[in-house]
Amino acid sequence: METLPVELRRDIVQHLAPEDLKSIRLASKLWATLGEEYLISPTFSALPYRGDLDRLESISRNLKFCFRITSLNLNHGEVNEYHARHNTYFLQYMQEPDDRLEAQSSTWASYAELRELKDQYLPEFFDFDRLVKIFSGLSNLESLEVTLMTCPFQEETHPYLLKDIWGIPSTRLLPRVATTERFTILLTALASNISIISLKSVSHDRLPFEFFAQRLILIEQFSLVFRSLTSLKLTIDYSDMPNNLHYAKGFHNLFQCLSSPTSLRNLELAFLGRKKLDVSPLFSSFQEHGYAFPALQDLKLKGIATTEEELCYFLKRQKTLKRLQLGGSGLRARHQTANGGVHLSKGSFRAVFESVNKELSLESFMVQGDLIGLESGERWILDKVDAQENLKEYVTD
Repeated sequence: METLPVELRRDIVQHLAPEDLKSIRLASKLWATLGEEYLISPTFSALPYRGDLDRLESISRNLKFCFRITSLNLNHGEVNEYHARHNTYFLQYMQEPDDRLEAQSSTWASYAELRELKDQYLPEFFDFDRLVKIFSGLSNLESLEVTLMTCPFQEETHPYLLKDIWGIPSTRLLPRVATTERFTILLTALASNISIISLKSVSHDRLPFEFFAQRLILIEQFSLVFRSLTSLKLTIDYSDMPNNLHYAKGFHNLFQCLSSPTSLRNLELAFLGRKKLDVSPLFSSFQEHGYAFPALQDLKLKGIATTEEELCYFLKRQKTLKRLQLGGSGLRARHQTANGGVHLSKGSFRAVFESVNKELSLESFMVQGDLIGLESGERWILDKVDAQENLKEYVTD
């Protein structure tokens, strides 16, 4: 084995399971050195009930391992305990009372322990000064993903009931103030290391709209971080209170952030709320500034309300666009139909489809969710993503 070429030994190491990698590194100094780079995954994942900041800090200080981290996946999922306890009943009402009571008792006892750990570790993760120092050691960091929608109970020892009720949207807590503050701290800490870190991808699957209604100095720092992006995926949660108070300001600042990247190729923009959000101020900002994405190839717009004129004007200006999707699954339980579509208050979808297909050379034009033309009377409900040209098969009205 010691006489094998380095290239062959490296190929062997790449195919080893973690426990085998540990064993082979004990064979000799040569094998130990060769296997070092495979000890650290390029994606660092953090869960709310673990002390992952200490681990990330240790990696960032290690000159051999710090360069390995290229992606951060931060799970901030929390449980709305009031709704979660009610949801357990709906999942278990067919069970025997004694079995139901036993399962619930053990589940909530385990959850109490996890909640105590979460209350300890999650706030600690957002120490601005520590994050600035940590990011200064992660010069190869390219991707940041924050999720509140992915189940945080991922270990085999976690109760199955916690994993089951997570599938019901009301189980997932959205602490609006804390979520806004956490993402603000992350981005400002990254902005402090902008000379070292050049992010390529940012994703957040439930960001409160009020995040974009903050002070201009913060918006400028966010835009600084976004400047190097090639992929941006944002699901923005809109609530009438307090968002009605800064509706126009939020959209203006959102435009500032969206127009910051010069090489953005993939954009996914989704909105959640009690009803489809009128994005006219956002489209108006694009029109007033005459801005079009210079390199955009993939675009997904979900959960919006607009008009035929505004939507067509925005889409037709994206001359580099190759793949387009209108609508998505939305925020739904397993038994519900997709509700993340697009509503047109004026005009028709048929006119949008014809205009866009005429002006753009698209490789694919996909649709999903509830597509409703309030003026035209058009209505489609699409549970799965499908091609726009197949819509005639799904007309329900």
